Amino acid sequence: MKQQIKQEIQDLVKGEVLFSEPLKKYTSFKIGGPAEVLVIPKDTDDLQSLISYLSRYTIPYQILGNGTNLLISDQGLSKVVIKMTDLFNWIKFEGNKIRAGAGTKLPVIAKKAAERGLSGLEFAAGLPASVGGAVIMNAGAGNLGSIGDLITQVKVISPTGKLKQYQRNELDFSYRQSSLQEKEEIVLEVELELRSADKESVHNKIQELLLKRKQTQPLAMPNAGSVFKNPPGDSAGRLIDQAGGKGLRVGDAQVSTKHANFIVNLGTASAQDVLDLICKVKRLVDDRCGVKLETEIVYLD
Repeated sequence: MKQQIKQEIQDLVKGEVLFSEPLKKYTSFKIGGPAEVLVIPKDTDDLQSLISYLSRYTIPYQILGNGTNLLISDQGLSKVVIKMTDLFNWIKFEGNKIRAGAGTKLPVIAKKAAERGLSGLEFAAGLPASVGGAVIMNAGAGNLGSIGDLITQVKVISPTGKLKQYQRNELDFSYRQSSLQEKEEIVLEVELELRSADKESVHNKIQELLLKRKQTQPLAMPNAGSVFKNPPGDSAGRLIDQAGGKGLRVGDAQVSTKHANFIVNLGTASAQDVLDLICKVKRLVDDRCGVKLETEIVYLD
């Protein structure tokens, strides 16, 4: 990227602009090379100005939320990375409806909803994702629910910097999918509709799910959540375990011995280690179980 462009971005943006910033600092995997330019916008106007500028000069950019469900190349990203979680981190309640900024963490929303006796988001209490990223991939937890089930509206910003609003029926939610994945738009805020319930029962459900998660997932080690999508009627973790994949390792990337659908960073794993291990697991499950696994985590290079 030309030095002139970097200078113009720095002059344009009111928020923070960082150069050659290591992205492993911003991902749950603790993996990823540097961003050529990392921008943390100050407000919506700042973001609109930046997006309009990047669009006008066809400069590629990448939105970064909470950095979960993500694997970033060891070479980093030679584009403008826009970090959302610091700016768009807010929640507003209106009866049974919740409006939240795209950078708000799902567990925070779930906890605040429980405090108000609102049910429906219990499954999200253990998902370490920002609401923006969760909406795009329709994040969920097994058969407990997905965020797309609760959405009423989503506000986005277009590639030219214009604001736009979608209703739920315009977003084509399905298993770990939404039409937002095909659009070059940035999620700004989301409206969810929950249902009234007994506060204690909602709280108890959350505690039950968090305990189960702690017992069955490698929460103490850097990871990016579920690596593979569950095949219809089956579990990716069960298939990997059945195929003998638990504990399989490439460099410092290892298939978790606690949950086979997680890959953990033992300390110095590279993105290439993870990619190679994913390929090994896919081949193993295909050879021994006759099932072709699809990845759920997103790879950026």
